Amino acid sequence: MDSSYIAWRVVQDTWTKQYQALGRTPSLAVQAFFDARNLFSRGQTILLYQAKETTTGEYHVCIASTTCDNLRQTLTKLMQQLDPQLPVPEWPSATCSYMEPVEFPVSDRNAFQRVFKKAKKANARATKLREAHDAWRYAAELARSPGEYVLCSIDIEAWEQDHSILLEIGWTLYDTRTDRYMDQHYLISSYRHLSNGRYVDDQKLRFGFGTSVWCTLPQALAELKKDLDWCVMRDGGFVLVGHGLDSDLKYLRQAKFLWPGRHPGVDDTLDIQQSALITIINTDVLYAASVNDLHNPPSLGRTLSLFGIDHWCLHNAGNDAHYTMVLLKALVAKLDDTTS
Repeated sequence: MDSSYIAWRVVQDTWTKQYQALGRTPSLAVQAFFDARNLFSRGQTILLYQAKETTTGEYHVCIASTTCDNLRQTLTKLMQQLDPQLPVPEWPSATCSYMEPVEFPVSDRNAFQRVFKKAKKANARATKLREAHDAWRYAAELARSPGEYVLCSIDIEAWEQDHSILLEIGWTLYDTRTDRYMDQHYLISSYRHLSNGRYVDDQKLRFGFGTSVWCTLPQALAELKKDLDWCVMRDGGFVLVGHGLDSDLKYLRQAKFLWPGRHPGVDDTLDIQQSALITIINTDVLYAASVNDLHNPPSLGRTLSLFGIDHWCLHNAGNDAHYTMVLLKALVAKLDDTTS
């Protein structure tokens, strides 16, 4: 026998199918054999491995071929006791190759189940990371100039003591056809007397990419709607960009903002998924993909610093929107560098 690894499910499926075809008694016997309560009833320890399949990157729970041979001998004795005419267990077809095996000595049912749970979680993390890499590549396709769509990064600053009160809204349009930025920043006049500063920096009067406008919240949202309508009428849709955009989308839902449909003014909708949205690009997810670590991605300011991007007066909604778009362009450049 060589020192290769065989997936536990392949071993179990091979022997279960073999003996199920031979009648009820051997079928029940093989089921009992694989019951974790019986596997460890004699105090034996089995070495399990969590290993990555080289082709798909999927994590499997495996055993070494030597362990498989030992189990095969044990099952052979069991079947011979039932009926000497029963065949020996077939050798499982080990069609996969594995890398990065992690060893887990297992001597009881609970430890056995924990190994499978670890593999399940590892696969969930790997799936999310693959999706993040796919999103990174797709974002790069959309953000390269000359392109097809206008990208719109949005940021909203709420009052730190009551997040239902919106103090600022800013957005940046990046036209991939012309490689131009268009920045907007609106301050909500109803809350002119309110400022952050206790928990979040107060930078609302320090917009660095144009002139801030005081207006009501409905007026600010109407201006955002006009810009998105223009995107849809020109390109057939719009692309949203944000660094942790979920909170901003939540604020817009609370404000009952109507997203443009494919026919702006006719099929506008509260549900962004029913709108003319092409996709949402989250730069925090793209950064996580770029470092292959989805756990707790850094803030916008920290990420900009990691890329060496100079920035000033974050927590101003207009500035945050602009720098988020700059960060997206840097992430696209990084992808291009890694694939060139």
